[in-house]
Amino acid sequence: MHELQFTGVHSYASDKDGISVPVMLRSGDRIVSLAASVDTGSTFCLFRAELAEALGFDLKSGQHQRFRTANSSFDAFGHEVELTVLDVVTHSTVYFFADETINKNVLGRVGWLDRVRLGLVDHDGSLYLAPYNAS
Repeated sequence: MHELQFTGVHSYASDKDGISVPVMLRSGDRIVSLAASVDTGSTFCLFRAELAEALGFDLKSGQHQRFRTANSSFDAFGHEVELTVLDVVTHSTVYFFADETINKNVLGRVGWLDRVRLGLVDHDGSLYLAPYNAS
């Protein structure tokens, strides 16, 4: 039998679409709090464009990236942030949608999932989280 240990647990509504968790983004002395969906199919973390401005970024001065999905494509710009979910703090380049009409926040694999230990019991609506290197 294998055993994993976690430092935090979050309850979510398992009868709703997606798994949403509270997130805090920080750049310098600017902080924004939001809810984001855990998306194991998303390669990167993506956030609404207005959050880049709230963090003091000039959106388009970031690293430009063109993303392609099965049925569309979009542009986003990457910026370095401190990302906190359930008291687990990571530093990552995250992307902000160039299109201000996209109203979605997503925690993806690169920059978040690759830095945490995640456990999920969807039947109970429970998400367990710890830093990847937690003992």
